[in-house]
Amino acid sequence: MSHHSPPNQSLHTLFLQHAATVRGFVFGLVADRAAADDVFQEVFLTVVQRSSDFRPDGNFLAWVRGIARNKVLEYYRRQRLRALPFDDELLDLLVEAVDEREPQSERRREALARCLERLAPRAREIVDLRYAEQPLSPPEIAERLAWTTNAVHVALARARAFLRECTQQVLLTTEAS
Repeated sequence: MSHHSPPNQSLHTLFLQHAATVRGFVFGLVADRAAADDVFQEVFLTVVQRSSDFRPDGNFLAWVRGIARNKVLEYYRRQRLRALPFDDELLDLLVEAVDEREPQSERRREALARCLERLAPRAREIVDLRYAEQPLSPPEIAERLAWTTNAVHVALARARAFLRECTQQVLLTTEAS
């Protein structure tokens, strides 16, 4: 690196190159526009503060997306929303699906959509209620369906496991064809 450029110059450049992807990623997970903007700003500030953590030979986008994922989770925890609209595991599935840089991402979204259709109607209803725009917490879902909260947790865990395995299966079979 030349002596003339201030430190982290290249990191700023990298961030600008990937800004649209990172922004799209954050906006895909935080529905409130103003809040999404704030989260995006926080991601940038964290990238600047932690610039020394980044190895020049590392995968910059993966590193920044890891930071963005954590900032999105922090945002939801700060909101103390009655319920996190999605748990870490589903967030990871979404993170993979939102990854625009990967040619896989479009196929992954299609696979996830196809698998959602394969869920049993009741499981689908619970997933829809849990991850809707106005998400319901498991106790609220239990109340609506006259189930126990525990039964809702079990159904959600099974649905997520099914979606994860199904998505991988669909991706494998579409790759083979």
